[in-house]
Amino acid sequence: MKNTLIFLFGVACSIFVQGQTDETITISGKVTDFEGKVIDSCVVQVLHSDFSSAYEVYSDKDGNYKIYNVKKGKYLALYAIRPKEYPRRNAVPDIDKRLEYWAWNLIADRDLVINPRYHRLELYGLTAFKVQGEPGLMVYVRPMSLGKLLQYSNDIYTNKERIDNEVDISVSPENFRAIAFIDNEPVKILSIQPIKEYTGKEKEPMIGYIMCLEINKRPDRPYIEIKIEGTNLEFNERGENVCFYEIENYK
Repeated sequence: MKNTLIFLFGVACSIFVQGQTDETITISGKVTDFEGKVIDSCVVQVLHSDFSSAYEVYSDKDGNYKIYNVKKGKYLALYAIRPKEYPRRNAVPDIDKRLEYWAWNLIADRDLVINPRYHRLELYGLTAFKVQGEPGLMVYVRPMSLGKLLQYSNDIYTNKERIDNEVDISVSPENFRAIAFIDNEPVKILSIQPIKEYTGKEKEPMIGYIMCLEINKRPDRPYIEIKIEGTNLEFNERGENVCFYEIENYK
């Protein structure tokens, strides 16, 4: 009887921990910086289309996280940062502040491994689109620099309206460098073009970038994962973001 109870308890624990059904998946990974140092106590969130939180966990002492029972579907993004490092919290010295990691247009159709890396350059709004008749894949991203933000000193804590309306923390073309990956394999950036992005009626335009990526092979699933890794030479900042791109008429 005792052995039977132990067995049943083990089965119950296994079901609880794994928590998988045909309608759910697990998202897991490790959070690190660009030197490979693990980041513990990092919040990892899956967000709905209105930026509200669908799921939330924290990385452990080894930087690992797991989000169980994620309902299959499409989500706005996966987001990661150690909360105290976010600049507006002003909870750590400037040298320890960071900007967040994003994986955009998240497609949760199977178990996913996403390993966030973040530093002081945020590659915001990464998205991809196809131009009819063109061989490559177009990608848009807006790099945002923590170094430029910190130049505005206490305004980021005391005058949020000014920061939101006037401050340009984008990265100039002479200082921006990028490399690209599709499904974790490096791909050639065929062209990169800076553009002025309209950010609001009374706001200064910010610099974003349109890139054309070479597509080398057909994927084995109806979407690809695009990763852009960027560097801001002005402040020696790095960052990377991912976006999921769904392939039309995939068969």
